[in-house]
Amino acid sequence: MKMHVVLKWILVLFLFAGISCKKTTLDPSFTFGKESTFRLNQLYTSSDGLYTLKITEIDDSRCPTGVECIWQGEVSLKGEWTANKNKSNFEVHTEIQTLDQQPSGYVIYIIDVKPYPIMGTDSKPADKVVTLLILPNLNLPH
Repeated sequence: MKMHVVLKWILVLFLFAGISCKKTTLDPSFTFGKESTFRLNQLYTSSDGLYTLKITEIDDSRCPTGVECIWQGEVSLKGEWTANKNKSNFEVHTEIQTLDQQPSGYVIYIIDVKPYPIMGTDSKPADKVVTLLILPNLNLPH
C-alpha cells in the first residue's frame, strides 16, 4: 500500500515538472496599434497578412536586479521586416532612439522585455519575450 502511494506522488511530481518546463506559445501574428509579444528567430505575420516581422537579435544591457548601476542600460532589437515581398532590416532601442532604423512607413516601440535580468543568473536571448507596439509612421510626407 505504501509503495502505491509513493509511486502515485512520484507520478504527480513528474507531471508538474513536465508542465513547468513547457515554453509559452505566442500568437504568430501581430496587429498594428495593439501590443503584441514576440520571441527571437520566429516569424510573425500581421493580422492582414501583408507584413512579416522576425527578431534576429536581442541585446539586453539593463542593470540587473541586485546591482547598483550608473546607467539603467537598455534593450535593443534587430530584425527583418517584410512589406510587399520586400525585406528590410530594422533596429530599435529602448533608450538611444537616435540609433533606431525603423521599417519604411512604420514605427516599432519596445514596450517590455521579460524576464528582467537578475544578478547571478544567466538569461539567454532565446528565453526573452518582447512586447512591441507597431504603428504607422504618421510623420511621413503625404
